[in-house]
Amino acid sequence: MEPSQRLASNLVAESKAYGYTLTIWGGGAILVAHYGTPDILEVAAYVGGALVAMTLLAVVAFGGLLAEQRRPDGEPPPVVSMVHIVATGGSLLVSYLVSVTGKGRLPPVLVFALVGFLVTALYNTLLVAEDSIGRAVE
Repeated sequence: MEPSQRLASNLVAESKAYGYTLTIWGGGAILVAHYGTPDILEVAAYVGGALVAMTLLAVVAFGGLLAEQRRPDGEPPPVVSMVHIVATGGSLLVSYLVSVTGKGRLPPVLVFALVGFLVTALYNTLLVAEDSIGRAVE
């Protein structure tokens, strides 16, 4: 599948997960409201908890991380590529770096805009790379 077709497929798949996105963001916002701004370890713990949950759910649903799950486009990626460690971790790492380097140097609204843009752009780009890595490993 060509990258532009893969990107289109990612976007269609993500539209179904919009509720999850709002839920995971909302959960983070609730934590911030109650505990204050998290440090990098707390962020890593929050994201790590989500990744562990996704991994366990994938193992239960598919019987293992190396099982194959059929996509509507007929391509059988390994289930491990559904966990999105590269896409999530990579986009969050860049977001962290932009946040740290932009603080005090850029207006906060610009930092928020950059992070929002980069999370979306990098996540989708890294999904394509993650899919390729998953296929190389199988």
